Amino acid sequence: MRMWEMNVKDIRKKLEESFEALTFEELNEKPAPGEWSIAQIVLHLAGAETRFMKLALEAAESQQVMEGEEVDLSVFEDKNKKLKAPIDPPEDPQTREQLLTALHTSRRLTDQFLEGHTEDSLSGKTMDHHQFGIMPVWQVLELLGRHEERHIHQIQETKNKISMK
Repeated sequence: MRMWEMNVKDIRKKLEESFEALTFEELNEKPAPGEWSIAQIVLHLAGAETRFMKLALEAAESQQVMEGEEVDLSVFEDKNKKLKAPIDPPEDPQTREQLLTALHTSRRLTDQFLEGHTEDSLSGKTMDHHQFGIMPVWQVLELLGRHEERHIHQIQETKNKISMK
């Protein structure tokens, strides 16, 4: 098992722990106009995982073999640099249970990917990501992990902002 296979599981556990003690109000409070609530951040992550993994599964099943270089995912490391999401998450208030259901549903695709494919079986398989372009399918796990880590940091910042109000 490669590092990112284990990391996505550990990171998801940290994500779920990051909002487990919050009230309904805290989950849904926006720290400022134009900023996302913690519920929106979590829904964004579930939606992104679904999109990433559908792309990866489609590419993995494709007969087309095309080499692709690993892409630079360091953009996720600078937590102060604001990135624009291609899709804004819904604003409807969410319970913790609804958020966990969304995360567990999106994770089924990741589990399907991990159960059905190995790095060796995906050799030469690439996917086209909207921001990073052509990338090796297997690198989707690193993308997923780094994306969630970035937003765990955002959840912590949001918690700090709403507690200071």
